[in-house]
Amino acid sequence: MTRNAGRLDWVDAARGIGIVLVVFGHVWRGLWQAEILTDAALYAGVDAAIYLFHMPLFFLVSGMFFEKSVLRDGAVISIFKRCESLLYPLLLWSWILAAFLLLAGSFTTREAISPMDALLFPFPPKDIFWFLWALFVIQVVCMLLARASTAIFVAVLILSFAAAAIQPMLAGADLLGGAAANLPFFLFGVLITRRDIFGLKQDARTGILGSAVFGLSATAAVLFGLQPAPLGTLFSLVATLGFCAMVYGFSPRIPAGIMGIATYLGATSMAIYVMHVIPEAATRIGLVKLGVDAVWLHVIVGTLAGVGPPLLAYAVLQRLGLLRVFALGRDRRRLAQAQPGELEPRKP
Repeated sequence: MTRNAGRLDWVDAARGIGIVLVVFGHVWRGLWQAEILTDAALYAGVDAAIYLFHMPLFFLVSGMFFEKSVLRDGAVISIFKRCESLLYPLLLWSWILAAFLLLAGSFTTREAISPMDALLFPFPPKDIFWFLWALFVIQVVCMLLARASTAIFVAVLILSFAAAAIQPMLAGADLLGGAAANLPFFLFGVLITRRDIFGLKQDARTGILGSAVFGLSATAAVLFGLQPAPLGTLFSLVATLGFCAMVYGFSPRIPAGIMGIATYLGATSMAIYVMHVIPEAATRIGLVKLGVDAVWLHVIVGTLAGVGPPLLAYAVLQRLGLLRVFALGRDRRRLAQAQPGELEPRKP
């Protein structure tokens, strides 16, 4: 198993691919909402294939590094760290996005908001920020299970599928729905580390097996759409595990340059996640103003706009020593000394 600066290369590579798909998915949905993309079957098929696994991936990977961190730091320090790495970026970047929406007005595909709406934008969490809140809730709750036996843990995992199924009917769905729906993926990530499920041999056979599972799952999603929980949750989990096995098995054979890009995108995915909406939306608005209606061009330029500017901003803030101020983590120069469990997953 290859490592880079104390981190698992394949994990960052998987996260790097995942964050690009997050950006692509938002570009894709934006084109549909703006009525630039009008092929309903094409839209639905691609949308289902992406949303089948790309956000479950981030919950699962987060779970893989969770227990080691909690057991080392203790509950109080762990909660403080999660306030800094999840709640602080939720607040800061929610207000930044709200300011953009307030200024952009009717130019976006979203409803215009008032100054009071902008002030109250962080809660309940809106837009992309549901992920940060859901992950915070899941991690705080799962601290109670950090020392639980594997038997108890598996029982909770099974029950979590039922919770995912009934969560839309429960009170407080706006605040707890995202956490309930994605708890099974996080718990399974913890279980992967506990039982060393990914002790599979890192070779082409594992990659081929993962590709087959993932490919069949994605094809089924395209043909039949996303299914409701608990069946849909189980289906997403299988697809996510197939994707992980694919990246895990093939990562030693990926050219170093491509692997380096993928792992860098994974390590900086928090920056891309919290910043991509504004340049992606601004690019679509600009292309529309220029009379560009080619879907393929919108997809390429929009996705590049959602990835490139956040990476540039990250590099500038890193150079200025302001990463922590802008809730983008610690300076990457310190990552060489960090252990995998010390690193928060960088998000959907």
